[in-house]
Amino acid sequence: MAKSPVLPKGTGVMLCGHGSRNQLAVGEFANLANVLKTRLPGVPVEYGYLEFASPVIHQGLDRLRANGVNRVLAVPGMLFAACHAKNDIPSVLNTYAAMHEDFQII
Repeated sequence: MAKSPVLPKGTGVMLCGHGSRNQLAVGEFANLANVLKTRLPGVPVEYGYLEFASPVIHQGLDRLRANGVNRVLAVPGMLFAACHAKNDIPSVLNTYAAMHEDFQII
């Protein structure tokens, strides 16, 4: 059995998705986030979407902050969405980090 990763206290994971109007796609992404939570016991894991679905990314970041997280490993969860992964997600994350100076997003 694989060992759980050792992350510094206060570190969480944010899975960032595109979002979809298709509820099956939204449900599958949420399921992926739930599987990640079981694979990372003791590590706060949240998810959010850029558009078309809830929760949006900043809501997931808010939940992490509310759970005492002050350092986030942001993971893009998109296939073939280079513009979103290279531009849009970093823009959302950087804007959030600028509004919360005690919060580090990696």
